Amino acid sequence: MNKDTFKNPYYLVTAILFVVAFLSFLLFTVIRYEKVIEKDMFKNATSDVLQITEHKALFIKEILKDSRSYIDDIKKDEKLREELERNIKNLITDNIKYAYILYKDKNNVFRFLVDASPESEKSLLDQKFDVSSPEWFELYTKKEPIIIKHAFLQKLSISYLVPILHGEKVELVLAIDFSIKKIQEISRILAMMKMGIALILILMSVSLGALIFQLFRYRAIKKSSYTDRLTNVFNRNYLQDIESKINLNEYILGVLDIDQFKKINDTYGHNVGDTILKEVGSILLNTIRVDEDIAIRYGGEEFVILIKRKSEDSEISYHVIERIFNNIRNHKMFINTEDYIQITVSIGINKNPGKYKNFSEAFKSADSALYEAKNSGRDKIKISEDYLGIEDSSADNRST
Repeated sequence: MNKDTFKNPYYLVTAILFVVAFLSFLLFTVIRYEKVIEKDMFKNATSDVLQITEHKALFIKEILKDSRSYIDDIKKDEKLREELERNIKNLITDNIKYAYILYKDKNNVFRFLVDASPESEKSLLDQKFDVSSPEWFELYTKKEPIIIKHAFLQKLSISYLVPILHGEKVELVLAIDFSIKKIQEISRILAMMKMGIALILILMSVSLGALIFQLFRYRAIKKSSYTDRLTNVFNRNYLQDIESKINLNEYILGVLDIDQFKKINDTYGHNVGDTILKEVGSILLNTIRVDEDIAIRYGGEEFVILIKRKSEDSEISYHVIERIFNNIRNHKMFINTEDYIQITVSIGINKNPGKYKNFSEAFKSADSALYEAKNSGRDKIKISEDYLGIEDSSADNRST
């Protein structure tokens, strides 16, 4: 269906009629299958949050991989606590209000190790954390994530607990608290429409079913068309769609390229090359900040990274790129069940893409910095010289 279709009032009225019929059917379904739908809604509303939290727990475990005692090392090392706090702070969103790392002492009392709350609400190291649910203790025997629901009048509050194991023992708990708004008017609307629902259902037709099918099919195709199937980051189609709409003043722009990727393909084969691309995509998704930063596979082994600025100061955003750089450098890329290689990347950065007339020009600046990083030995971050000033653009000094 093309855009001109909706300029015709007849088609517009028909489309609205189908939408009304579909919504009526949905309401009827809610009446009959309320619990099932509520369960599905809960799953859809929380799946991304739960997955990201589990990834964050794995990342915390990676940070602590050389530690003999997670608890003792975190208590003793203030810098380690600050690093962990910075990492779990990335989980905080409008819905996720709190994120913290706890441990259970010898007296079965839960205590704070790291708290990403605002300063006015932050708990102290070793401060007692009162639990009101037995699931907190079940976590230590089940050794798998647990959801605790707290039902309130207008929202559903949830605690999600992810165990962090040291060997076979649960040593830490990564916990987040978040809430989901309930549908407040559904009962009233259902009551008003209950008498007319049978008539509306009669108006439904095969055409409505076909339209619904085509709608879902279109949405699935649209979403698929924006996602790179190999790496799960956005693809070039997505970039082409947003490049004229995005406010470049709100971002810094990075172009990342995997070093010696052709040599890797020639040495180990394209299957290993694909595996490395997947791993790099996964590291990007686990390092960037959800709903703020954007990772795009530009082509081959090259990625575009748009990191959101928090203020005029771009250093915080720059540090996100540094973390990406170091996370890839330190990650073991397994080429089979036993052997692995460690790759490096080169990154070119444009700290001020908003000063260019369009995305294409801003990209050229970052790509030029990438070219310089490649030509000066690879495994580096280089900042575009256009607005470099006196800053040192080499990752040798800033991120190694």
